[in-house]
Amino acid sequence: MKKKKIIMNEMDDKEFYLYYLNDLSYIPRPSKWIESIIKIPLLKTTLEYISFNHAMASHILLSFLTDLTLPLSQPFNFAVMILTFFIILLILFPVSIILEICKKLDLFNFNFYEMDEWNRMTAGKGSNDIKHIAREGHRALCSSDYNSKVFNFDLVETLLILSAIIYERDDDELRKIYEKLKTNKDNEGDSFENLIDECRNKVYKGINRKVKDLGFNFVPLSELNSIDTLFAGMYLFEHKNDQEDQENNNVIIVSFKGTSPTNFTEWLTDFLIMRADASQFVFGEIHKGFYDNFFPKTLDETKESYPAKRMVETISKAAEKMYERNGKNVNIWITGHSLGAALAQVFYARLIKMSTLLPEFCVLRDAYAFAAPAVGDKDFASSFNGALQINYKENKTLWRIANTNDIVAKMPPQHLYSTIRRYITKEDILNYYSIGYKVQLFLDKEKPPKGIVLREKYKEKNKDDEEEENDKLGSIEKLLRKKLNDDRKDSENSEITFDNILNFILGELPGKLPGKLLKQNKHNIESYHDYDKNHSSEDYTLDKIKNIEPYIPSLIHNHFPHRYFMAMERLRSDKFEFIVGDQKSVEDKILADFNMVM
Repeated sequence: MKKKKIIMNEMDDKEFYLYYLNDLSYIPRPSKWIESIIKIPLLKTTLEYISFNHAMASHILLSFLTDLTLPLSQPFNFAVMILTFFIILLILFPVSIILEICKKLDLFNFNFYEMDEWNRMTAGKGSNDIKHIAREGHRALCSSDYNSKVFNFDLVETLLILSAIIYERDDDELRKIYEKLKTNKDNEGDSFENLIDECRNKVYKGINRKVKDLGFNFVPLSELNSIDTLFAGMYLFEHKNDQEDQENNNVIIVSFKGTSPTNFTEWLTDFLIMRADASQFVFGEIHKGFYDNFFPKTLDETKESYPAKRMVETISKAAEKMYERNGKNVNIWITGHSLGAALAQVFYARLIKMSTLLPEFCVLRDAYAFAAPAVGDKDFASSFNGALQINYKENKTLWRIANTNDIVAKMPPQHLYSTIRRYITKEDILNYYSIGYKVQLFLDKEKPPKGIVLREKYKEKNKDDEEEENDKLGSIEKLLRKKLNDDRKDSENSEITFDNILNFILGELPGKLPGKLLKQNKHNIESYHDYDKNHSSEDYTLDKIKNIEPYIPSLIHNHFPHRYFMAMERLRSDKFEFIVGDQKSVEDKILADFNMVM
């Protein structure tokens, strides 16, 4: 099969960088005395900390003044709000000092993605495994007949890799370009070309180099109302008419940068857990920090330009260029990791609600949010999930992928029990709900993932065979027969036997349960348990932090992109694939029976 190449020419590249510089120009330049302060790292951090405290304190004060009965009418919410405020303040102050020390010692100056390192972490440990994953990922991303019920590892891992690469922007060079853009009095064609060259060859040099190895082209998209913190970019793949797969589409992947380990500004965005009314742009209320990255501060400014609006305009322009050249539709994918995953959820919700924003030749596909925190309240979550169900034939899913003990995927704090959550008020500070379809991964080799289940891979069917259905899941008769057989097995496994009682009480305790139960709870993938045998401890680590990585707490360590990659590579199999669904256990069956009685 011929290797696919990008044909995005320099003129198009220049045009999109001009769109990016236009977005950059909307960020207001601070006053001179502020500029002099922020050049001193410790003073910049202190100023940001004070501003954050002011915003949080103002929120609590206004909440109390607008409802003086709040301590009596909602004592739990009021107490949690006060307690959360002080806990965050106590956490952030030492964190700010620690981050500055880490910057000085250069402890966390590393890249999340290096191809050689990630090749070591693949199931086969091959030197070209990542490129093979990217090639297969291309085919899935370009497909005009995408099946969102199948958890395609090549597609998901390709998006994860792109979400890791986008961290590699040079923030210092970006600030220089911003200052030149704002201070140059003679902004003419030549000066813009110089700025574009500096963006391409300095700010985004690392990203451009790595994505070209994977067959993509990159252009920056938006700075999201801030400098040297969060931003969004586009990965472009254009279909060539001389390629064999004529049914495939063009591809635009919108990716958002997540939280850098030592960027205190991004930590503040994460912890700004109060919400803002976003119903005019998405649904319900969303996290205030994420709202400010996309939308105008007041409703009076909705007709003016704001990041979410400029992003859609640029994406539409890029899609139009592709469509005009080859007549192929354009698949739009959204992705991000950590804080970038939160932004990806908000932007995807925007596209879902305003479905006419994109041109008709754009096909909005799925969003993949890795290590994603919750972004909105109950109204946001219910309205978004409901919007996805309006037309199930559109085949859209927001996949929310979480790793073992990843603390970010459990943030912001929220009521965990559904029986309690239904009684909370709209103003409750813990009124946060997750959206989309959750897939829980585990680095523990004994634990199967949650949200996806095994099935044997289907061989390509003969198109002339009238007995076979076009549906990849098989005919309705086969589905019904399989479902009834599964129900019968579940019923047999839930009988009151010593083994089942022991399994229910003790749970999965490898080596301490009868072999029959262990076999029942494990995956039946041949290569699954070989992953640890084939990899040494050095294969699990990034070279620049290999001395400290084993000592990083798992709550933080398992948040890193390469740990997500490892969790998925453990599940690789030539014989099996994963589809939407949940593993059934004896405990699940007993609880289901109990709920039926209740």
